[in-house]
Amino acid sequence: MYRRTCLPFASAFTLVELLVSVAIIGLLAGLGNAAYQKATSSSRQGVEMSAAKNLGQALQLYIQDNDGSILPGYLDARDARVTDARNDKGQPISPSHAAQRYPWRLLPYMNYQVRGGIWVNKLASQIPDSDPYRDYLVSLVPTLGMNMTYVGGDTRNVQLPGRCATRINRVTHPAGLIAFASGQYEDPNYGKMDGYFEVRPPTGSSSSGAGLATRYSGKAVVVTLDGHAEALTRDQLKDMRRWCDEAAAQDNPNWTP
Repeated sequence: MYRRTCLPFASAFTLVELLVSVAIIGLLAGLGNAAYQKATSSSRQGVEMSAAKNLGQALQLYIQDNDGSILPGYLDARDARVTDARNDKGQPISPSHAAQRYPWRLLPYMNYQVRGGIWVNKLASQIPDSDPYRDYLVSLVPTLGMNMTYVGGDTRNVQLPGRCATRINRVTHPAGLIAFASGQYEDPNYGKMDGYFEVRPPTGSSSSGAGLATRYSGKAVVVTLDGHAEALTRDQLKDMRRWCDEAAAQDNPNWTP
């Protein structure tokens, strides 16, 4: 008669062991989610950086085509460049005041690439072509807003002579001067939108200026007046030499108007 050898049953997990296991699983899941979010953010930043480079090239073409004059950020409604502007279907901009903002006047130098050009990442799919306000929204919420107070000009906010860069040959340091930067806007109908037509420098204790978005781990994508693109931290964005040529000429990072 054979004796059957019985192995002892493995003891069940204790409550402490179960809690430790759950904590480890939660930690691993959290690390995985954080890594995924970081990778996704890096991918979005890369897409926006690519669009920024294209925007910089378009700006250079505009400047060359206009004898050194820098693209105005916001024009008077009576300006012929507003009434002459056309959308990507060859039709007059509707409403007409949407052409006062920079996008529809720069888009001809981008082959009218709205999606993947003026709008990237979430913004590229947020607004359908059938939206009756599409022309207006293209002008209101481009992914990258213009530093129009100090570059190009804004007829709503006229600066003292020499303070706003309007001609490329008069700029002290084009490679350091921000022309465009990541924008943001909160719309009552569309919600949060990763874009706005105008950006302003951070002031005082504020970490971001009007319309300015540091959405990539505290960094914003910027296009400088010489056409190159880079990502700047909040501290770098507080340096007024990056925003105003007068501050750059005085080598004063804390310059104030």
